[in-house]
Amino acid sequence: MGAKKKQTNAPKKKSTEGEAQARADAVDDIYDDEFKKSLRIECRELEKQIKKEEDLIGLYNDERLRINYFWLVGKKELEDKDAEKRNKDREFEDLKEKHKIEIKIYKQRLKHLVFNNLDQLTHLKKEA
Repeated sequence: MGAKKKQTNAPKKKSTEGEAQARADAVDDIYDDEFKKSLRIECRELEKQIKKEEDLIGLYNDERLRINYFWLVGKKELEDKDAEKRNKDREFEDLKEKHKIEIKIYKQRLKHLVFNNLDQLTHLKKEA
């Protein structure tokens, strides 16, 4: 059985196939035509299997590229969401600090009003 090489371009393929066929025909160690026929059938089946496996390799590579693309997109989305979360956390902390300051201001105003009210009350009591 002669080994066939995988051809990559059409012109080379025909000449290589012709040479391989000529060499195969020149070998006369197999006298049984039925055996030659079974070898040819086996070669065709092996070629079909090679073609099928090449197709599967192509599908595998397509899937691998697609998965890699989705992984990169997901990673980018995750980074964006993390940055957005950090920004929201900063905003929340700023609002919390601003709220504390406002509460202190209102407490000071309330103390001032209570003091003024007591001062006026004592002043009225003195006048009365």
